[in-house]
Amino acid sequence: MPVNLNILVDPDVSHFLTMELDQHLMEVFPVTNIDVLESVKLPITCWNKSRRQYNAHCLLAFAASHNSSGIVMLIFSKDAFVSGLNFVFGVASRGVGAVVSIYRLENDPGFLKKEVTHELGHVFGLEHCTLPCVMTFSNSVWEARLKSSAFCEKCSRQLKQAF
Repeated sequence: MPVNLNILVDPDVSHFLTMELDQHLMEVFPVTNIDVLESVKLPITCWNKSRRQYNAHCLLAFAASHNSSGIVMLIFSKDAFVSGLNFVFGVASRGVGAVVSIYRLENDPGFLKKEVTHELGHVFGLEHCTLPCVMTFSNSVWEARLKSSAFCEKCSRQLKQAF
């Protein structure tokens, strides 16, 4: 089944961080086409003034509404949260898309690849994993830094079965 991935990028995200991302994603996921649209401005309606963070679910809805076909991924530079957590690296909706904040990713392209891979894993039906795996839940930057950048055998199998 052919899958199109549309990547929306906030203008404050350095091209240095995303320049090899499309190649990585083509190798990891059954994606047939990737379109990158840069300079997508974040909607002020998703900003939470009291928290001084963006609501990640609101940004996901925004990204999905600006996507005509396929899966959408929004990469942005500001800090984000969801209800009940101090911050998130990103959020995803199965079959729809995901958002990833680079705010806590230390300007590291490898760290961005890891978090985008994690969120797209959710988009393609994977849950959090307890094995050494990119799908391990991270509650801190330290935990995210330590987790594997690859899928474990179990998650790899599940991903292949989804396609």
